[in-house]
Amino acid sequence: MEQVNQISAVEPEKVSLDAVEIAGLIVPLLFAIMAIVLVALAPDSAEAPSKDSKTESQRVELIEQIQRR
Repeated sequence: MEQVNQISAVEPEKVSLDAVEIAGLIVPLLFAIMAIVLVALAPDSAEAPSKDSKTESQRVELIEQIQRR
């Protein structure tokens, strides 16, 4: 029991991060956020209206004309 008085808890070392370590943590997080935002804002290709004002029947006619040549 005499040794119990001499036992003490180990104090943790103070952790200090320099600028490179902080940038290494923040930059990938920013890239991930920007990727999510860009995907969310990108127009859906299935719903986007066609810039070509031709109807489906006109497209079929053009395809048939090209195939005949």
